[in-house]
Amino acid sequence: MSTLTDSTSSAAVAAGGTTAMSGRRLRGAAAVRIGYGLVWAIDASFKWLPGFVHGQTLSQEFGKASKVTTPGVHQWIQLWHGLAGASPGTFAVGTAIVETAIALGLIFGVFSNLVFVGSAVFSFGIWSSAEAFHLPWSTPGITDLGPSVAYIFASLALLCAAAGSVWSMDRVLRTKVGRFGWLTSPAVD
Repeated sequence: MSTLTDSTSSAAVAAGGTTAMSGRRLRGAAAVRIGYGLVWAIDASFKWLPGFVHGQTLSQEFGKASKVTTPGVHQWIQLWHGLAGASPGTFAVGTAIVETAIALGLIFGVFSNLVFVGSAVFSFGIWSSAEAFHLPWSTPGITDLGPSVAYIFASLALLCAAAGSVWSMDRVLRTKVGRFGWLTSPAVD
């Protein structure tokens, strides 16, 4: 009997329907998405503090360039340091706006696919510039690769889990954006 139920459930999922198990998984993924959005919101709130938003801490953020001697990485960090240094306040406010938009997109499930991919790309930008890939890895006492690398994989995992399919604004947006519906999570009925 269990085999019949399992194959019926598999057929229902393959045909586009959902089962109680897949519904639970989607709600679980949505709960993780919302929690992850709250983490981004806390992170964004730090970016709105006066020290960062006025560009006063950017030199500390990009100060790792002097410690990284790997040629391509050093130039990459210097590029971002130069961009941030040209207008620190603008760069800091732009960063705060992007992080706030990611947080709101995750919490409310707005254009989830875009937000998942965008947050992964943004996290890679942070990891590769401000965190300098957490190089040099030969530093005594190094214990991790930096937090942003985990943000990359968390964002991509939520994309793969269709975490914006339930408890999200995507359900409303999907029908209204026409050919841009791929920016939202897939429909699940």
